[in-house]
Amino acid sequence: MGQSHSQSQTHISVLPNEVVVSILQHLPPQEIKSAVLVCKSLREMGEKPRFWTWAVVTVNTKDDLQKLKRPRLQMVQEIDVTQGSHGGTHLNRRGGVSTWMKEEGLADLFQVICEIPTVRRIRGLEFCKGIQGIEPDLVVSVLNSLEELNLCYDFYDEEDFEDMPLRLEAEQLELLFTAVAEKTNLKFLQVSGQDMLKDMDKTDETDEVDEMDQMDEMDTISPELFAAAVSNVEEVILKEHFKEDITSKQFEALYSIIAVEDRPVRKFTCL
Repeated sequence: MGQSHSQSQTHISVLPNEVVVSILQHLPPQEIKSAVLVCKSLREMGEKPRFWTWAVVTVNTKDDLQKLKRPRLQMVQEIDVTQGSHGGTHLNRRGGVSTWMKEEGLADLFQVICEIPTVRRIRGLEFCKGIQGIEPDLVVSVLNSLEELNLCYDFYDEEDFEDMPLRLEAEQLELLFTAVAEKTNLKFLQVSGQDMLKDMDKTDETDEVDEMDQMDEMDTISPELFAAAVSNVEEVILKEHFKEDITSKQFEALYSIIAVEDRPVRKFTCL
């Protein structure tokens, strides 16, 4: 006669914690969501932030900031402020940034992000206003910790696209470039429409030739600092939205440092 084999079931609660953790580490996101609903012990282990680094946290209202204070999200890497529209370089108005985030929420968001050092991407940041009113050290701390930064100040006539009003004050810009030149998480940087020149209101507007000759001497960002910062990012796009965006001496310093030194920059585009 054939032998019969009985099968016994082992409840997950009798497994060593390290085994359960190992199992959780191999689960896809949807399964992690289900696992924490099974029992108290799984929920306690599954709430560890390392299991939720894949999560993209949507922030469209001030109340949404409370999500970022949940224990499981303390190692989150990406925040989305675009109301779910990710289909291209620019956002259409129907899928753009919420009014609260676009007009006043950026300072509150930065304060929360400052407490989560793992954040590397903020979808839709370039469509938010109000960055000029944020304390410079806080701006630099957040922006320099990102991996992707579209530092753009562009406006569009077409109704189908959102304007990009992200323009830094001179002090913010100089501190950011100083930090990037020293050490940065940035792997992609696009710069457009930033004021690279000091206030020229005191110059003689009737003498246009002299004014143009003086531009290279009025850099908000010195050529050396500009070159050191830009060349310290793997992929860079420089787009001159205004004629005076980037001075000839800044470009010269950038080309020189790339030619002479082995800098991190690997892809460089000028538009």
